[in-house]
Amino acid sequence: MPSPIDPRDLPGTRDYVTWIVEGLDREYDSRDFGLFLCDVSISDPEARRYRVDVPGRDGALDLTEALGGVYFDNRTISLEFACVNYTTARFHNISSQLRNALDGRLVRMTLSDDIAYFWRGRCQVSTERDGLDATHIELTMDAEPHKYSVISSYEPWMWSPFSFVDGTIIKPTDIVLNNSSATVTLPIDPARLKPTLWLNSGGSGSVSARLSTDPTWHLLRAGKNVIPEIRQSDVSEVTLELRGTGRVGVDYRIGSL
Repeated sequence: MPSPIDPRDLPGTRDYVTWIVEGLDREYDSRDFGLFLCDVSISDPEARRYRVDVPGRDGALDLTEALGGVYFDNRTISLEFACVNYTTARFHNISSQLRNALDGRLVRMTLSDDIAYFWRGRCQVSTERDGLDATHIELTMDAEPHKYSVISSYEPWMWSPFSFVDGTIIKPTDIVLNNSSATVTLPIDPARLKPTLWLNSGGSGSVSARLSTDPTWHLLRAGKNVIPEIRQSDVSEVTLELRGTGRVGVDYRIGSL
């Protein structure tokens, strides 16, 4: 039987998938398993609609946006792979490796034709032996409705994963306060993500933060801060206000349906 074919050895075969397992920081590449990406299917986002029947009025009361915007159900992403010239033993070995790496894991998945974003969800692997020449492996992800920018505002800028079609340039934001105040503009984000505020107080001083539309200031602790009341908007830019003494890194991503 011919030797297994490596996807990297065939000209024109460029589609691949990478996975990063959250919590373990382990990265995998579909080509390392000898997998050819044959098909990608991503279900459409489905908005959650909330309707209440009210006696004495026509139709139903639509409360879809009552909680601050339109929210969506998870999406299903299905990937179909093929392995060429694999013996039964090799096929079972690769299947086990893939399952050990990804089955049931919470992962960040990036497709080679959309490298500016990653999908986040849990994976399930299924395999099928189809004769001696080819095998089929399917990976299904129960994914969050939005995909997220690979590069955040607090990471070094790189052109390689930037999308010239729908990418957003995110500038690193690091604010130094010395008993002073500052503002940061958070861009429109369809996913309404909450930024992470990294505080280095230098052993003294303190910093508080709030959105300009919120009367309440929130005191930051040293290190990582994620405050539920501070999040981006899907309809307009919002202003983050900071005051006090310390160095604050403002770390955010951009989501997209």
